[in-house]
Amino acid sequence: MSNFGYDNPRGSRIVVDNPNRLVDLATQEQSLQALAELVQRATIHPLIRNTCVKIIRGCESREDMCELQAIFDAVKSGDTGVPPLSDGLKYVADPRYADYFESPVDMLQQCMKGACGSDCDGHAGLICALAGSIGWVVGLRAYGPKNAGGYSHVYAVALYPKKGPFERAVGMDTTVPSASLGWEPPRGNVLTAWLY
Repeated sequence: MSNFGYDNPRGSRIVVDNPNRLVDLATQEQSLQALAELVQRATIHPLIRNTCVKIIRGCESREDMCELQAIFDAVKSGDTGVPPLSDGLKYVADPRYADYFESPVDMLQQCMKGACGSDCDGHAGLICALAGSIGWVVGLRAYGPKNAGGYSHVYAVALYPKKGPFERAVGMDTTVPSASLGWEPPRGNVLTAWLY
């Protein structure tokens, strides 16, 4: 599982949306916020929205759980009716020297070229962008084991139901092979950057 760029719990080196731009961030919170801002911008891109509309094509209008399940399944396992995600998003580790944050838009464009892979922050970002593009309140949740300092993983969460009042956050971690919709890691340290 990825370290979410956090080999140093005080901060990390981040490549944000451009391999020629390396940013040193002082804290893990700043890293999570940088990822959230990148993902937030993607929620209004036509490629993201149109891809999500294709993903949820089998769901009835306002069928919330069906939408979340369809998004989860398309990213984790693939959807043959959605060419960029026909085989899902493969888990691929980042370079050793930096955490690579890419725009979900760029990711889908690469998927259309047959290069469809990213680590936990890429999976979480894509899920948040897709769900956010159709009105879900979503968040990027950083996680670390209870007695460890800092965070070592990130995954997507969505507030359910879509229009509120919200009853719960639904975990959407597509990087854990045994995880299903709603699964979250055992109790530990969490920090969530919500996208509104």
